[in-house]
Amino acid sequence: MPTVNVNIQPAVIKWALSQTQEEKLGSKLMENIKNWLDGTKTPTFNQIENFSKKSNIPLGYFFLQTPPVEQIQLLEYRTIDSMYMSAPSRNLIDTIYEMEAVQGWMIDYRKEMGFDVLPIVGCMKECTDINTIADRIRTDLELNKDWYAKCNDKTNAFNHVRDLLTESGIIVMMNGIVGKNTHRALDINEFRAFALVDEWAPLIFINSADSQGAKLFSLFHEIAHIWIGENDLYNDRRNNPGDVKPREVICNAVAGEIMVPKDVFILKWKESTEEDVYLQIKDIAKYFRCSESVIARKALDIKEISIDVYDQVVSDAIEAFRELKESRESGGDYYNTMGSRLDKCFIRALCESINKGRTNYTEAFRLTNTSRKTFSEVASRLGGVEW
Repeated sequence: MPTVNVNIQPAVIKWALSQTQEEKLGSKLMENIKNWLDGTKTPTFNQIENFSKKSNIPLGYFFLQTPPVEQIQLLEYRTIDSMYMSAPSRNLIDTIYEMEAVQGWMIDYRKEMGFDVLPIVGCMKECTDINTIADRIRTDLELNKDWYAKCNDKTNAFNHVRDLLTESGIIVMMNGIVGKNTHRALDINEFRAFALVDEWAPLIFINSADSQGAKLFSLFHEIAHIWIGENDLYNDRRNNPGDVKPREVICNAVAGEIMVPKDVFILKWKESTEEDVYLQIKDIAKYFRCSESVIARKALDIKEISIDVYDQVVSDAIEAFRELKESRESGGDYYNTMGSRLDKCFIRALCESINKGRTNYTEAFRLTNTSRKTFSEVASRLGGVEW
């Protein structure tokens, strides 16, 4: 087969190079790129295709006359402004696009089926009182103040709240990779979760590469954003005072109040006979089925510990999770993993739409990152019914 050379604009090559890390491209491809940019060589179609695959940039982008301008509006709502987030990774960008597709499908489905908009979305838009927002969320979700007492652990607590959100019409998706590509892991240092607010089909995405306790806090943080009615890209690992926007301070406080009610916390803190403050925090975290970082922040807010103690608790939690990830074996049951990634309400709607002839299987496979071989089993496990 003859070699096909292609004309690629230098500006597009430079843009593509800025979108990825050089070590991912390899020395041979990097040498070719330098030659293309200085004009000593012209790329072949196969070389550009290889560049596309290694950089995770759509092939069509390379044939534009000017670099594409990707309008990622969600970046405007990041919790913490930083240089790190000024250039989002392809993994984050593609995950946002994927979730926008899921949400867009669900919006169209609910409109076509005659659903009403969800009154909970934005119902606390004008409110800034932490307790008022927390109480409204508890009421709407039918979540008792001591809800955590009925959960066995942090994982059980997360699943319990997630089920309540599904019943309320909120889509909750979760993944630690882009789609089904295990070579494209999501970075919790870049983002922990995000919320796409819409009155028809609000969506929460949780980065499942995070710890169990962190995922639970992220879930409540995004719940607060939906009730307030504002999108969010949650990229804060430390929740330090003064580092975040005023709206984020409110959402963090609401999440903390629902997870650990202040009055109950004060009682548990005073009742504790543990002299070591770190062990005291650990014990109380077990009681509330949450992370030690959440308890430390609560103690910091009521001036029971110093900022140095708080920082140490957070640093220890991050390091412990890093060690756990390194020791954890890969693998696991495919269907259990897929079941955790997908929203039950979304799957049931998708199956109903297929059965009514409104959606074809190809679209369903694309939206769920499944195949003809796996879709039916995944759907049946999540309550979808096919005839």
